[in-house]
Amino acid sequence: MFKNYIKIAFRNLKKDKQFTFLNMLGLSAGIACTLLIYLWVHDELSYDKFFDNNNQIYQVMEHRKNSGSQGLTDESSGLLSDVIKVQESDVKYAAAVAPPDWFQKSTLTVGDKSIRAKGQYVGKDYFKIFSFKMISGDRYKVLDAKTSIVISEDLAKRLFNTTDNIIGKGIRVQQDKMVFVSGVYQLPVHSSQQFDFAQPFDYLAEDVPGQNWVKSWGGGGPHNFIMLKEGTDINAFNKRIANLVTRNTGDTARTPFAMCFSDNYLQNTFNHGSRVGGRAEYVKLFSLVALFILIIACINFMNLSTARASGRMKEVGIKKVIGAERSQLIIQFLSESTLMAFITTALAVGIAWLLLPQFNQLTGKVIQLDFTPSLIATLAGIALFTGIVSGSYPALYLSKFQPLAILKGKFNSSFSDLIARKGLVVFQFTISVMLIVAVLVVYRQINFIQSVNPGYSKENIIKFDTEGKLLGHEGEFADQLKNIPGVVNASYTTHNMVGRNFGTAGLSWDGRSSNKDVYFEGFFAGFNFVETMGMQMTAGRSFSKDFGADGNKVLVNETAVKTMNLKNPIGQNMKIFGGSFQIIGVLKDFHFESLHETVKPMFMLLRGQDNSGFRMMIRIKADHQQETIAQIQKAYESYNPGFPFTYNFLDEAYQKQYETEVRVSLLAEYFSGLAIIISCLGLFGLVAFTAQKRRKEIGIRKVVGASVKNITFMLTKDFLKLVFIAVLVALPVSWWLMSQWLNGFAYRTDISLIVFIVAVVSVIMITIITVSFQAVKAALVNPVKSLRSE
Repeated sequence: MFKNYIKIAFRNLKKDKQFTFLNMLGLSAGIACTLLIYLWVHDELSYDKFFDNNNQIYQVMEHRKNSGSQGLTDESSGLLSDVIKVQESDVKYAAAVAPPDWFQKSTLTVGDKSIRAKGQYVGKDYFKIFSFKMISGDRYKVLDAKTSIVISEDLAKRLFNTTDNIIGKGIRVQQDKMVFVSGVYQLPVHSSQQFDFAQPFDYLAEDVPGQNWVKSWGGGGPHNFIMLKEGTDINAFNKRIANLVTRNTGDTARTPFAMCFSDNYLQNTFNHGSRVGGRAEYVKLFSLVALFILIIACINFMNLSTARASGRMKEVGIKKVIGAERSQLIIQFLSESTLMAFITTALAVGIAWLLLPQFNQLTGKVIQLDFTPSLIATLAGIALFTGIVSGSYPALYLSKFQPLAILKGKFNSSFSDLIARKGLVVFQFTISVMLIVAVLVVYRQINFIQSVNPGYSKENIIKFDTEGKLLGHEGEFADQLKNIPGVVNASYTTHNMVGRNFGTAGLSWDGRSSNKDVYFEGFFAGFNFVETMGMQMTAGRSFSKDFGADGNKVLVNETAVKTMNLKNPIGQNMKIFGGSFQIIGVLKDFHFESLHETVKPMFMLLRGQDNSGFRMMIRIKADHQQETIAQIQKAYESYNPGFPFTYNFLDEAYQKQYETEVRVSLLAEYFSGLAIIISCLGLFGLVAFTAQKRRKEIGIRKVVGASVKNITFMLTKDFLKLVFIAVLVALPVSWWLMSQWLNGFAYRTDISLIVFIVAVVSVIMITIITVSFQAVKAALVNPVKSLRSE
């Protein structure tokens, strides 16, 4: 029996080639789109899930009270991991980390080969907590010696051309300190921690000049990771450590708590002291988009199947007359839809495979279409879901008619059938309007982000890390660069200008009334830094050699002045890192984080010639940039031989902060466009169904004088009514959803009326174009053919 169902299904698909083509086009496009989104979502959900004891690994975060508001940060004191391991028996391992983003890339040298690589400083328990595969070395001992270095498999191959027998071999760091390989690890793609090498955290805290603050309670910068013992109640644990900082320092403004580490990649955005989703929101968004696209494709099948229903009525009637049960007819029609779904799923896999390179380029991922058991099961599930959902309504619709009425040609759609079909169209276009609004709002927000003034001029600035001879001589080198004709100005800073770098809550100032610590972002900078960056002063002056020694002076931003509640800040004193500094200027607020975050209070100290500035900031003229950069490179290589010159533009780094949003915007555009096209196929089918049902009415109207224009308007207006209903439903829902998305930005555009006008006009034009084609075709039919049966 099942074999016969399949045979009949093949014959019917072959018989009506137009129906089969339209259905296969809509379903295969929808399933291919769904498959690509599934691969992207699966890839996102795979990050940091590969560690042994993954559910026992936590990162210690902090709630921080700041001037009446509460913030949330993934930073804390480097002492915390040592203390928490001693004071909390549920902690098995604990490690502090100074992440790669803090530091410039280091030049590592083996023989005559020098390579720049990014590294981090980690506590002794780091590789016990994070079970990266160790190719060489003992994970329990690799960080015991301060002179040890653990390198990645990739770095080992670049430095030594092998991973074999390199334990104990020396690597010169920054052409100065010699360290020795103690381990080689393999770094998976799906790790949110990407670093080329790791050195002991104790070396940073105890042996690197000026870095002992990382193990002070006031220095809130390092990240802290712990592994809890199996069976630990995380809620009870968090209650116990809530006063950990208070009982060790007396500071009541900081409340630590542990958060599952593998959740951090997806839930990476904070707002007013709470997690507000981040990448997790995009995973949910595109999962819904995939579901909607698949449902829209299924609706097309339903509409197209009912559109050709009259052509199969006699088949149904004859089968019923000779004894076919309704259940058998339902199985037959579901067999056809399921067969169609499996064929189109196979086609969709081929389409997805062809599009995968472009999709990877668009998303910045390296996704592969590996036919794992889980993927095969997912594809089979998609095919079954599509087949059953898309075939259910046509099966129930066609199988319900009585054979006598069918054979006499007296069958009419009920009111409920009409409402169902039109309801499906309303649903399709509701989703289409919502997608158009979403694309427009995301596009406007991305444009807003890219055009907003960050408070400094980011264009035409190149930046590069200082190392070797440049360390401690940045000012001298900056003065040398100013002699190059294409260089406008030059300075240096410890900050990268595109994210938080370091800060402290251990500050005090004249007239301070509150005992609660307030977190300040910290900048160290050279002379001319404010001028080089194009920052504005609202009061006082910037650092200048004309005023003698400014080593005991400080600049603050407007937010810092408000936080400290200073009426006349110039001349007031602040205590920072135990030293006293006089405020000489107030900077207009500028963004040193992404626009997801509000501007934080900050201070800026002068970094003298005897200290390292880490990053050079060079403003160059807009014209002849390559020639200017070539001269800067020549000066660099002459001043600092043995160190490769690598640079990037500041505006590129600034835009990279919004890389995720830009990619999401592009994905939304493509998927929304596809969803609208698929919706149009469904509308095309429903128009065909309507024209077929009303062919005699159209014929009579033409006989009595109706023009093609009249007939076209008659058929079009009914569908425009459905679109208007969809608009009424979609606009308030889309406004609410996009308002929620925009709330993730501290600075955002508004959802203007023009967005809704463009969305409505677009969907109306799409509808008119789609409907008019079939309407004109029906209006041009010779009325003699339509009325011949009468």
